[in-house]
Amino acid sequence: MKLQNQDQHRLWSFYQNRHAHSFGGAHARLDFIVNDAMRRGCRGASARVLNIGAGDGYLESRGRQLEWRMYTLDPDDETTRRLRAAGVRAFQGVIEKMPFEADFFDAVVASEVLEHLKPAQLDTGLQEVSRVLKPAGWFLGTVPFQEDLALNMVLCPHCGQVFHRWGHAAAFDAGKLEARLAPFFGVVQLQVRAFVSLRRRKLPQKLKGLVRLALGRFGAAIAAPNIYFAARKAPPGKRAAVG
Repeated sequence: MKLQNQDQHRLWSFYQNRHAHSFGGAHARLDFIVNDAMRRGCRGASARVLNIGAGDGYLESRGRQLEWRMYTLDPDDETTRRLRAAGVRAFQGVIEKMPFEADFFDAVVASEVLEHLKPAQLDTGLQEVSRVLKPAGWFLGTVPFQEDLALNMVLCPHCGQVFHRWGHAAAFDAGKLEARLAPFFGVVQLQVRAFVSLRRRKLPQKLKGLVRLALGRFGAAIAAPNIYFAARKAPPGKRAAVG
């Protein structure tokens, strides 16, 4: 039995507002995305960037440090209220129906989001991402690489429901992800990698991190690799093409 949308929202409300520390391991991944967004042109106060799925608010903090015009979309009301109180432009909503005008953002980020969506939701969500991006804007993010969903299924001892502990509904390899992104974007770039922070680490920890980075390039499960994607919206009149 899979989680319904409302159950997913309750799950993430719990993690984001009661156990925000559980997102600490995502910071290296989000730092990579921030650096790539800057490389692709998101610089200074002219850059409008949307983060879909707030987590612990780390990406919002990094974006504000860089003077980006940072926006957040999250289904949880408590999370968005908390972020707004901290000065973030946070909106309650879902990827399938975003409250933003067309051609508005220079970049949209969805890190560890797409795997939570059922096929119809994913197609509608990707269409919405393309709609709110400026022409030649970038959609950046990650999904787990070749996740075995069965390994993270758990049973609620109270109601008997079986569900994925993180609410994942889909698994991807590079080919599957490319096929889902390509109809909506002009360029799709993918890489399989692990994300590791080597800053302020002692030598043994740095060596372990370097080994994990190397194994992640080969998609080794022990490295907990992700697929990093960068998909660019096609200019008007251009057909989508994978490259």
